[in-house]
Amino acid sequence: MSAGHPDRHTAPDPDRPAWFAGSDEKLTVLRRAAEARGVALDPATPPSEEDAQELTDRLAGILLAEGGFDGDWQATPFGDLVEGLIDALHRYAYPDEH
Repeated sequence: MSAGHPDRHTAPDPDRPAWFAGSDEKLTVLRRAAEARGVALDPATPPSEEDAQELTDRLAGILLAEGGFDGDWQATPFGDLVEGLIDALHRYAYPDEH
């Protein structure tokens, strides 16, 4: 890596929402959910209550459909990741509960 060419893997993502503190892996799943529900992730502003509810609904679907639980209904590592996203979005989806 030369001084004039930053490493692509460590360069900041200009489209990463400033309000989102999760890992890159979580952001990838969040973006998939947003795309599936037609929700635009604004880099500067958290999702509206309605958009956050759409995202949590889609994430719940991902949790159930994509191996979020093992045969004993224990969360898998991927399930923990998705549940963490749902928990993080809960304050935007249901602000009256916080």
